[in-house]
Amino acid sequence: MIDRFTVVDGHVHTFSSYEVAHKIMTAFNKVYNIEFTNPGTGAIDEVLQNMQEMGIDFTVTANFAPAKIIHKNNTWSIEMARQYKKIVPLVSFHPDMEEPMDKLMEEYVSGGAKGIKFHPMAQGFLPYDERLEIIYRMCEEVSFPVVFHCGRVSNARINNYADIENIVPVIKKYRKIPFILTHMADGNIGDVFKIADMYENVYFDTSIIITGYPPLLEVNEPSWPDNEVVEYVIKKIGADRVVFGSDFPWGSPKHDLARFMEMKLSDAEKSMILGENAIKIFKIKI
Repeated sequence: MIDRFTVVDGHVHTFSSYEVAHKIMTAFNKVYNIEFTNPGTGAIDEVLQNMQEMGIDFTVTANFAPAKIIHKNNTWSIEMARQYKKIVPLVSFHPDMEEPMDKLMEEYVSGGAKGIKFHPMAQGFLPYDERLEIIYRMCEEVSFPVVFHCGRVSNARINNYADIENIVPVIKKYRKIPFILTHMADGNIGDVFKIADMYENVYFDTSIIITGYPPLLEVNEPSWPDNEVVEYVIKKIGADRVVFGSDFPWGSPKHDLARFMEMKLSDAEKSMILGENAIKIFKIKI
């Protein structure tokens, strides 16, 4: 908790050990030509330590993986949430998964999964792939949240699968699913305004675009370094549509939280962004 605000970091990537974290991050940073120094590793021990030191009450683990290891990755995320009650696990799917996705979905939800994270560009599939229909229909029935990585990664775009025009067809079709578009819809203010106006079931997370981490601000083209721009966008679409997220270990929750606390937003607006919206969307039990 920070200054009376319950804090939920709605976008964090976690790994089972420092060795695994180093291996994955080194490969990811090479593919996406990431030029800045990462503020951490994402090892689960480090994430838990950050929470304690920074006053973060809950962390949403937005993990994803290739088709061959995605089930193992999902079960590990759920197990971490069983061990650490302040961890809120998301699971992921891939059209190439061999296991029946509806059965896995039932297993994950009964195990404690609170939502789904898709990274179409990194995972290599289009959001509207018909093989994912069963998952979207199940999410629609119970308003189960879906988080989409939206746009580029550190100015790199290896395919267009995560571009907004490929995500909107899914949003348009499933109006009862709470969708979160990460990185403020790739930092395109026009898209944020348009989508917020057209689709009441869409939220936006602050990660990377509204960063307070200086090395990231210097190299990430879509980021919004001007607080007045951030404040304008939030007041335009409403603080109830924005979810705080750091994208740790690529973003820095410490720097991002410090920046938000300095913004000219009301306590009610900060409370919604820093925690209340995520608590509602992911049905986090306080």
